[in-house]
Amino acid sequence: MQTHSTGIKNLTVLGGFIAFSLLMRFFSFFPTLISHDEGTYFVIAREMLLGKIYFVDLVDTKPVGLYLLIGLLFKYVASSIFLARMVAAIVIGCTSFLIYKISLHDQGKQRPAIAAGAVFIFLLSVFTQFGVFLNPELFYTFFTALAFYVFLRWRKTVGFLLLGFLLGIGFVLKYVVLVDLAAWLLFYFVTALLKKEQKEIRTAFGHCVVACLGFLIPFAVVVLYYYQIGHLKELWFYTFGVTSRVPVERTLWQALVYIGDFHLRFLPVVFFFYYGLFRKPSGNTTYNIPNGLIITWCLMVLVAVLAPGKPFGHYFIQMMVPVSIVAGRFFLPELKKPIRITKVISHPVGTIILGVLIAVQVFMQKHDYYNKPDIPKEVAAYLKPKLQPEDRIYTGNYQQVLYYLLNKDCPVKYVHRTLMCSNEHRSALEIDLAKEMETLMKKDFRFILMKGPYCYEPMNAYIRKHYRLIKEFSGGVEVYEKVGM
Repeated sequence: MQTHSTGIKNLTVLGGFIAFSLLMRFFSFFPTLISHDEGTYFVIAREMLLGKIYFVDLVDTKPVGLYLLIGLLFKYVASSIFLARMVAAIVIGCTSFLIYKISLHDQGKQRPAIAAGAVFIFLLSVFTQFGVFLNPELFYTFFTALAFYVFLRWRKTVGFLLLGFLLGIGFVLKYVVLVDLAAWLLFYFVTALLKKEQKEIRTAFGHCVVACLGFLIPFAVVVLYYYQIGHLKELWFYTFGVTSRVPVERTLWQALVYIGDFHLRFLPVVFFFYYGLFRKPSGNTTYNIPNGLIITWCLMVLVAVLAPGKPFGHYFIQMMVPVSIVAGRFFLPELKKPIRITKVISHPVGTIILGVLIAVQVFMQKHDYYNKPDIPKEVAAYLKPKLQPEDRIYTGNYQQVLYYLLNKDCPVKYVHRTLMCSNEHRSALEIDLAKEMETLMKKDFRFILMKGPYCYEPMNAYIRKHYRLIKEFSGGVEVYEKVGM
């Protein structure tokens, strides 16, 4: 009877988190694009379903896993951007539920656990570059949270194999998941070493080996696939070669500003995190997750966040899982707080503040995403009735998502518009810009789009000579049609 009651409670909490995530992100479901990266995901996923091979026919700098995931979504759910965003919100709700379960294991109380899950949804739903747009982090954090729950609850050999396998799935979504595994196993093994019991050390070492073997399984499947089709060289180059060739250019000051920006954006949650991490609860209350594990985890994730040398906000999403777990502790009654703070977070004041924050967030999303003109959708609506099945287009330095919207193949394997024009990307990917552009100019495009001049001047001259401007859209978007067509 108790098991049945617990199951009902878990389903209720899970449904609540999913509903909350859908509410907090609802108006972000409507735009065609929130970030230009999304266009790359949609185009590559669609063309992989048509038989093209990632890293061979289509190239980007991310692992293959995300494109497989979105492709499966398009194939078995619906090829709708709205629904893709909705599914991402559902995944976030499920991840929040896992954080809730982890928090319950940590401190045992319902209210702080619900707070921990809700904090995660808030963190991902406020700022565009920190979780609103579709990105791999929204999906691999689900596997990270699930693996961490297994790590805490199932200290058997099979449990370590499972946690490694789950993080291995996350790895083929984004390689930085490796540091989560490294942090947990490092803390686990060092803890065993400090106990100086040979049997426990051998057991811990065996568990770490098993976890690493489980971690390798998903990537080994990817390697085997590329080996069988004869393109292992491409997989190796774009997985390891390109990553090692991207320069890291960040001063210490820039790194501090980057970290400080995250702290200031999410100041209340960061305060909850540090308070819950360093303040001891009263009485006999203890935490089941050692602070040393949390600190090790956060520091190693911070290394992964800083390593690329880019100030992209979504890198910090990896940090949001441990931050949310510990931030939930702030709402534990046994964690003493100043009287004023206790009043602010208690009913009715806390309830009113929470309601206002949710209302403001929903209103701001409506303003930022729903009310603004959707230029890619307008361009697609203009071109669609003009296009014949045999017509080809080139979106050039405008949004590549138009290939997806118009069901047209991308004419160049470097799908993202910046790959050929960024000196950094050209060098890392070994792109011969002149060769690629000359190949494009030999293709018979009916329409070419421009948003400002191309990075290759002969292409600009070619367009001026052979194409005529037929339509301009706001934001400097121009549509050119080939003369005589």
